[in-house]
Amino acid sequence: MMIRKSLLYDLVQCIARIGGALGGAVILFGAQTASAALISEFSHVYGFGSDPSAVVIDLEVSDNQPGGRYLWEYTVTNNSFDPNPGVSNGFSGFELFLPTPIAEIADITPNPSSTPPWEVNCCSGNPVEWDIRDSVGLGIMLGDTGIFSFTTDPRQVAINNDGWFHSWQNGVQTDIVMTTGMHVPLVPGLEPIGVPEPGSLALIGAGLVILSLLRRCPSRDNA
Repeated sequence: MMIRKSLLYDLVQCIARIGGALGGAVILFGAQTASAALISEFSHVYGFGSDPSAVVIDLEVSDNQPGGRYLWEYTVTNNSFDPNPGVSNGFSGFELFLPTPIAEIADITPNPSSTPPWEVNCCSGNPVEWDIRDSVGLGIMLGDTGIFSFTTDPRQVAINNDGWFHSWQNGVQTDIVMTTGMHVPLVPGLEPIGVPEPGSLALIGAGLVILSLLRRCPSRDNA
């Protein structure tokens, strides 16, 4: 069967469009890979008393550390958590309570050399834990923010429902609030979540563009 010249022209144009899309995908993927920093981000909101948003904990996971290590950065915003003003010291304990340790964990902040000084892994026996006792100083008070961070080798993200935050009063941990749904590094005992890498998202988008172009290409039925 002879193919009309117009159909042949359309086929050539279609192939050119697909080639352009593939080239764009390669460029986009390369740019994302070369400049990758932020990999994942999550926001968690926890209530206390009458305030459903007493504490907000935002997690950012980045791969911009030396050697390709990951930075896990938890930013805590204290909107109203201070159970006994004048006695308690605000948001002064944060516990991820991972079921197993992270062997290569490093760069944990805040730490005893921070201002104010925070203890690391002082009390529960499960990592990662930060505390500042009321006898030492104030934690994160109303309207303030604080950052809790550490680095690891590249790890997937998991969800752990067993962590918590709390305050200190008279040398005792009080007013414990469970951090249900908290995103943490994957360790044995937890299941990974399915979060596409930035490069994967670029390839998925390029694939959709190519599929759309293929659907517009002429078929032999038009010959």
